[in-house]
Amino acid sequence: MTSVSVPEPRPGPPTSKERPAGRRGHNEGATRGLRLLDASLVLLFLALTALLGVFPLKDADNYWHLRTGDLIRRTGSIPRVDFYTFTREGKAWIDLHWLFQVGMSWVNERGGVAGLILAKVLITTAAVALLITARRRSWPVWAMVLSWLPALVVLSGRMYVRPETLSLLYLSAYLAIVCRWDRRPILAWVLPLVQVAWVNSHGLFVLGPVVLAFGLIDALLRGRTLAPDPHRWWKTVGPAAAGVFLACLVNPYGLRGATYPLELARTMASPVFSERIAELTPIPLFIRRHGLTSVPLLIQLGTTAVGVLSFLIPLGWSLGRLVFSRRPGRTAAVEEKKGKRKRASSRKATAAPGDAEPDGWRLSPLRLMLFVAFTALSFQATRNSHQFAAVAGTITAWNFAEWGAAIRRARETARVEAEAAGLRPRLFTLAALLLMLLAVGSGRFYELLGEGRTIGWGEAPLWYPHEAAKLAGEDGMPARFLGFHIGHASLLEYYNSPERPGGAGRLAYTDPRLEVAGAELFDEYNQLGNRIASDGPGWEAQLERLGLPSLLVDHEFSSAQGSTLLASRRWKCVRFDPIAALYVHESYSDAVKGRVVDFGSRHFHPRAENEPHGTDELKALARAGRYYQMALAGRSASSIALGWLATDAARRLLASEPDSLDGWKTMGQVEIREPMGPPVARFRHHFDPVLDLPAVRATYALRRALEVGPEDFSGLYSLLRVYENRQMGEAMLPILDRLLSLSPINPTQMTTLAELGPMRDQVRRGLGGAPETQWKNVGDLERIVNTLLAQGRAETACQVLERAYPADKAPWEVVDRIASMRLHLGEPAEARRLWQVAVAVPSGSRREARVAAADLAEEKLDAARAGYERAVAADPRLFEARYGLAVLEQDAGRAAQALSQAEAAVGCAPDELSRNAARAIAEAVRPYAGQAPPAP
Repeated sequence: MTSVSVPEPRPGPPTSKERPAGRRGHNEGATRGLRLLDASLVLLFLALTALLGVFPLKDADNYWHLRTGDLIRRTGSIPRVDFYTFTREGKAWIDLHWLFQVGMSWVNERGGVAGLILAKVLITTAAVALLITARRRSWPVWAMVLSWLPALVVLSGRMYVRPETLSLLYLSAYLAIVCRWDRRPILAWVLPLVQVAWVNSHGLFVLGPVVLAFGLIDALLRGRTLAPDPHRWWKTVGPAAAGVFLACLVNPYGLRGATYPLELARTMASPVFSERIAELTPIPLFIRRHGLTSVPLLIQLGTTAVGVLSFLIPLGWSLGRLVFSRRPGRTAAVEEKKGKRKRASSRKATAAPGDAEPDGWRLSPLRLMLFVAFTALSFQATRNSHQFAAVAGTITAWNFAEWGAAIRRARETARVEAEAAGLRPRLFTLAALLLMLLAVGSGRFYELLGEGRTIGWGEAPLWYPHEAAKLAGEDGMPARFLGFHIGHASLLEYYNSPERPGGAGRLAYTDPRLEVAGAELFDEYNQLGNRIASDGPGWEAQLERLGLPSLLVDHEFSSAQGSTLLASRRWKCVRFDPIAALYVHESYSDAVKGRVVDFGSRHFHPRAENEPHGTDELKALARAGRYYQMALAGRSASSIALGWLATDAARRLLASEPDSLDGWKTMGQVEIREPMGPPVARFRHHFDPVLDLPAVRATYALRRALEVGPEDFSGLYSLLRVYENRQMGEAMLPILDRLLSLSPINPTQMTTLAELGPMRDQVRRGLGGAPETQWKNVGDLERIVNTLLAQGRAETACQVLERAYPADKAPWEVVDRIASMRLHLGEPAEARRLWQVAVAVPSGSRREARVAAADLAEEKLDAARAGYERAVAADPRLFEARYGLAVLEQDAGRAAQALSQAEAAVGCAPDELSRNAARAIAEAVRPYAGQAPPAP
C-alpha cells in the first residue's frame, strides 16, 4: 500500500476562539470601552446642541405667527388674503407656514414662552442627531463630532422659534436617508411624507427636491455600487422620488403653493430688502459694509474653508497613495495589502449584503454638489446660514470620517496599537466638547461672539413692548398703526387684530411679512421713517394721508424718529417706557387726554407706575434718555427733562453697582452739551462753574466708565470729544491711540476711525517734540508753563508747577490754577486736596465752593450740598456757590430748592452769561416747584 505524504498546513493567525482567553477578554473590553466613549461623544455633542438653543425669545416674527396659529385653530381655516395691514388688506396671502403656526399656538397655550423654547431645542437637537448619526459603521465617531463643531457654532446663530427650525429637521431627514439609501432603498419612501409636512411648514420646502435631485444624479454616476441590486434599487427609489414631487402639491394653495418659492425668490431678490434687512444682506455686501470684524461671520467663513479642506486633504492623500503605490519596489507590498483588504471586504459583503464599504476615500458627486449649492445659498443672505451649517457640517464630517476610516484600513499595525491610536483622538474630542459646554454655560462663548446672548427660557429683556402695543388698541386710539421697528407690528397684530375675539380692530401699515408687503411698500415705509428722522418736509402731510396712525417708536433703533415727534407740537407722547414710546396726533383728544407724558414731572415727582424695575430697565432708560437728549438739543425743552431721567436711572444703577459702565457713561454723556460750542482752552483759565462744571463732571464720569470698560468705543469717543472741545491735546493722544487700536463693529465706527487717523497726526504735530520742563528762574518757569499750555499739555504743566510750588506753601492763585487743571483732567480728588491744603486763601467761602465743585464732579451729592451751603452761609452773594447748589438740587429732583438757589444766583451773577445760565435753571424747574400735578 502506497502511503501519500500530506504537507502540514502553515500556522495562520489564531481565530477569536483560538486566541488566549486573557487577550480576547482584553480586546473585547477595550472595544466596549471605545464604543462607550463614542456614545458619550455623541451624547455630549447633542447636549451642547441643546444648550446652544436655550436662549431668550427674540425675533420679529413670533407674534404674528402665534396670532395666525391661534386663528387657524379657532376657525379651522387657513388665511388666503391679508387682514393684518391697511395697505395690503385683501391682497392674496400664501401662508405656507400654517402647520408651524398651529404647532406654535398649541405649544404656547400649554407651555408659554418656555414651552416654545423647549420645543425649538428638542426639534433642533433631533435634527442634529439625525445628521451626526448618519454615517458608515467604520467611520470614526470622533471625526464626525470634531468636524461638526464649527458648523454647530454657525447653526447656533439661528436657533430661533421660526419655521426654519422645522426646515432644519426636514433637511436633516433628507440627508440622513440619502446617506443610507444605497444600502436600504426602502427608506426613500419616508421622503414623500417628510415633503408633505415641509410644504405646509415653510417656503424652503424646495430644498427637499433639490437634495433629492442631487442624490439621484449621484446614484446615476455611481452605477453598480448601489446594493444589493441596482435595478431593484431604482425600482424602489424611483416611485418614491416621484412621490416627493407630487407631495409638493399637497398644500392648501395647490399648484400656486408648490410654485410659491419661485414667486418668493423674485420678491426677495429686490435690493430694497438686501440693503436694509440684516438677515437678507448678502455676505459680500456685509463684508464691504462691516469688514471682516464680525466674529460670527469669521466663523462661517472658517466653516466654509474647513469644508473645502475636507475635499482637498483626503483627495491629496488619495492621489499621494496612488503615486506612492507605483514606485519601484513597492508594488508587491502594496498588492499584498490590497489582497488582504479585498479578502476582508469580501468577508464583510458575505456577512452583510449591501454593507460593504469602499476601500478608501472617494470624491462624492453628491457631497460636492450639496456643498457648492448650499455655500452659494449662504452667500446670498446671512439668514441662510442655518441650512448651510446643516449641510456643510454634515458634508465635512462625512469627508473627514470616511478619510479617517480609509487611513485606519490602510495601516498594517497591531490591534493593540490601533486601539491606542483610536483612544487619543477620542479623548481630544471629549476635551473639546467639555470646553465648549463650559464656555457656553458660563457665557464666555457669547461674549466672544459679541452677540449679547444669554442662557434663558423667557423673552429677551426689553425687546417686546407689550404694554405699548396693548395701549395702541384701547378705546379712543387710532384704528391704524405704524411701528418704526417693523417687528413691533407683530405685537400689535397679536393683541389688536380685527380677527381676534374682542379685538378693537387695529390695522398696521406693514409688518415683517415682507413677501406680502413687497419691495415698493417696504421702500416707502423706510423713506417715511427717514423723512421723519431728519424732520424733512412733508412727513406730517404723509401721515395725514395715512389716516394719522398711532406711532410706536423703539428707543434703541428709532430714537431719531422719536426726537422729531417729541419736538412736534401736534404729536403727543402718551407712553414712554424703557423699550419704546407711543405717539398719537392731538386730534385724537380722547386718546391724548390725561395721557401726555410730562418728563419733568417724572423727575421731580416720580410715581411708582412709571419707575423702571431692575438693572436692565435702568440701563435701557438711561440710554434712551441720553439718545433723546442729544437728538433734541436746541429743538425742544424736553431735552433737559430727558437728561434728568437719564441721570436718575444712571444714579440708581450706580447705587446698586458702583462700577456700572452704563451708569458712569450715561452720567458723562448727559453732561456733554449738544451742540458743543467752539473749542476753547478752558483748562488754561480759573474755574468757572457755568462754563466748566458740565465738562469736568463729564470728564470724571467718562474716565470712571473707561476704568470699567477700557475698550468701550462710545465711552472713549465721548471722552475724546470732551478733551477736544477744551483743546487738551496731550490728554487726547492716548484716547486716540486706544480708539485706533479697536476693530470697528459697524459702518459708523469704521467711518469714525477713518477720520481719527488724520486727527491723531494733527494732535501730534500740535504737541511738538519733547516738552521743555527745566527752568532757571521764575520768568523762565512762566515761559515754559505758558508754552506747555499753548501746546495743550495740561498734565505736564501741572507737574512742572507742582515741582516749583508745594501746595501748602504756594500762593492761592497758583494752587487754584493747578487744581482747576486737575479738575479738567478728570482728577477731582487731587483738585480737592490741593484746594484744601492751600494757604493764604482770599475767601473761605470760595475754598468751600471749589471743594464742593470737586465733590459734585465725583457725584458726592451730600458732601457737595454741605460744602455749598457752608459757602453760602459765609457769603450769601457768592454766585459760584448759589449756582452750584442750584445745579445740584435740580439734578437731585428738589425743584423748590433748585428754584430758590437759581433765583438767588440771578441776583448775584457777575455777568450776563452767568445770569442767563441761572435763569435757565429757574425756568426749567419753576413748573415743578409747587404742588405736583398728577403725572401719567
